[in-house]
Amino acid sequence: MNKTTKTIVLVVGALVGAFLGYRAAKNIVDGAEEQADRPAISAEKGLQLGLTAVNAFQQINKIRRS
Repeated sequence: MNKTTKTIVLVVGALVGAFLGYRAAKNIVDGAEEQADRPAISAEKGLQLGLTAVNAFQQINKIRRS
């Protein structure tokens, strides 16, 4: 892979990841504001979400290697 293509892939991947992270955080904040009480996500759900993200990264890595 040449340097230009590598740079484009990294920049686009970073932007997409940042946008998805922003939208997820905004959804959590909006849910908490609607409840006007607690965040819409519990510690257990947060842990599940984190583990799901790790699993997704592992699957992407497996696809890359095959």
